[in-house]
Amino acid sequence: MALTEARLRAARPADKLVKLSDAHGLQFWLYPSGARSWRLAYMFGGKQRSMTLGPYPEMSLRAARIAAEDARRAVRGGIDPGPRKNAPAVSARPAATTFGEIREMWLAKEARMERCASTVTRNARLAQIAGELDARPIAEIRASEIFTLLQRLEADGKFETGKRVRAMISHVFRFAIALDHTAADPASHLKGMIATPPARARAAVTDRKGFAALMRAISAYEARSCARDALMLLALTAARPGELRLAEWSGEFDLEEGVWTIPAARAKMRRAHRVPLSKQALAILGRMQEQSRALETRFVCPSPRPGRPLSENAFNCALRSMGVEADVATAHGFRSSFSTIANDSGLWRPETIEMALAHVDSVRARYLSAWRLVF
Repeated sequence: MALTEARLRAARPADKLVKLSDAHGLQFWLYPSGARSWRLAYMFGGKQRSMTLGPYPEMSLRAARIAAEDARRAVRGGIDPGPRKNAPAVSARPAATTFGEIREMWLAKEARMERCASTVTRNARLAQIAGELDARPIAEIRASEIFTLLQRLEADGKFETGKRVRAMISHVFRFAIALDHTAADPASHLKGMIATPPARARAAVTDRKGFAALMRAISAYEARSCARDALMLLALTAARPGELRLAEWSGEFDLEEGVWTIPAARAKMRRAHRVPLSKQALAILGRMQEQSRALETRFVCPSPRPGRPLSENAFNCALRSMGVEADVATAHGFRSSFSTIANDSGLWRPETIEMALAHVDSVRARYLSAWRLVF
């Protein structure tokens, strides 16, 4: 039976060690002396092993479960989260103890866990923002130090960056807990401390006539044929800009069957997504394939710089250069255009539209601007 905080508080010491099990190897140990701690039993290298996660109540039940899950992730990644054997009794931890060193270990672990390239890059960028913590021993960092960093980001209006930095720091601390470098995650106490500005949807044209006019403007755009074709494909497939920008010919496109399979490693929802291709989309892809062959590149949307895809801003820059203002339409806003126009047409079931968008139900409202359907 899973443990509860009430049961833990009610537990009393006995003449011998009391062990209370939670789930997946997590145990609460109550010593005759009254000391309480969290332990995790796990398998590594075919052998049963165990490690201390931290003391109770300094480490809550929720924090212990998080630390246990992080340790199990380390095991799945081929890392033994427990202390090294034969280490001196005064220090059962590996040599790396600063925030910067632990952060680099966490980044390496994330890269091994098949995170998409954009996620790995974003994590590295967020780590640079928190660089002032790098030289500090991770076990000595307090919530107030992290909060000072977050307050500066908030003062600069970087609300979303502040939230992501806090989450990244928390991940590093949870990884450190799993490796027995520290007993608590001070960043977890700062959740919700960054101000949240009113949510703004990405600009999108959601009426049929307006969207038709936008498509005609894109079709007439000649300055960058690759960007033009890519924008047309976004409209025809409702794909995310990053999914198309980083697309490669090999292993993704079956032009004979008319299917584009976005691999799980690059899809936002972490699962492969099959996109049916219309005749118009196939004609565009045929032109783009000829361009890629001429440039000898593997990318569907190649950059003028050899060996690279188009930049993150290429699609929106193309829209701006053809006179479409940022508050009128964005490349990602094409998905809202698709969702709203398709739902308003009444021609398809909502589930079909969500499948085309590779959505889960919880994100439906973000894209359906009109929200006039009756469920």
